[in-house]
Order: sequence, then structure tokens, then C-alpha cells
Amino acid sequence: MKYRVVVAGRVFEIEVGPEGQVWVNRRRLDVDLEGIDGLPQYSLLVDHRSYETHVEGEEEGECRLVVAGRPFLAHLQGATRRLALAVRQQGASGTDPAPAPQEVTAPLPGVVVAVRVVEGQRVREGEVVAVLESMKMNLELRAPRAGVVHALHAAAGREVAQGEVLAVIDRP
Repeated sequence: MKYRVVVAGRVFEIEVGPEGQVWVNRRRLDVDLEGIDGLPQYSLLVDHRSYETHVEGEEEGECRLVVAGRPFLAHLQGATRRLALAVRQQGASGTDPAPAPQEVTAPLPGVVVAVRVVEGQRVREGEVVAVLESMKMNLELRAPRAGVVHALHAAAGREVAQGEVLAVIDRP
């Protein structure tokens, strides 16, 4: 999912991939966010640096945060619901060390609007594999790592269920 967030006049393009990968202004970051006991407090880990985070309020695309003791007012553009980063921490290199193929799955039920790859095609990490329309939003589904499209199960116009495998990316 893509988000555009404005904090203190600075614009941040945030994208959360289907496997929990996070890109901020096209830069891949290792991010882990965990809620604390159902409170509006979170443990935030960004590139192995820890930050205590507190959400003070959230309404109509605006969110008041305190990160490491510093207050921020964030404006979410193009997103009316809570920006929830449910991500898993990855290695310091930002790559998956496991040799197993990686799947590109539908994060939500929807309709495949476009398929941007073909079987056998080499892709870069973060390259758009398919576009899914869900809840009146177009979601760009990206390759979780560099490799070759080993299998392609997506076709434009096809309805898919949440979690359905649309493509499999294997090492070159």
C-alpha cells in the first residue's frame, strides 16, 4: 500500500509491500512496529535503531505523534484510515537470506487491473509486478527481491482473494 505523508512541510512517500517491506521515498528501510498492551504506544525499530512512539490523536487524515520525545503532526494524503505498518524485521542488508522462492500475494481481495511482468522475466527488488484494485484504490504489488518471475498466476480483470499467490519470484 502506498501513502503520502507530510510532516513539517516535508513530503514522504511511504510504501508497504505485501511481505511487510517498507520503502520511504524509494529507499528500503528495515522497520518493525509493535503495539504495547493495546495502548496508543508503539515500539518502533528503524534500521536497528529503537524509538518509543506515542500516537496522541488521529482524525481525518491527520495524526499527532511523539517519536523519541519529539512531537510531530503528520498529514496523510490519499489515506483516510490509520496508517498501520505491520512489518517484519529483516536482516541488516535488507535482503532475504533464504534461497526459497518468494511469493507476491494479494494483500486484500480485489481485481487485478494490470500485470506488468511475464514468466521468465528478470525483476529488480521493488519492481511493480501487478496492480490490484481494492476498495477503490490501486495497489502496486512489488517484487520482494530481485530474481526471475518463476510462475505467474495473475491476469488482468481476474478477481483474487486476500492472500492469493499472484506471482513467484525465484533467484536468478
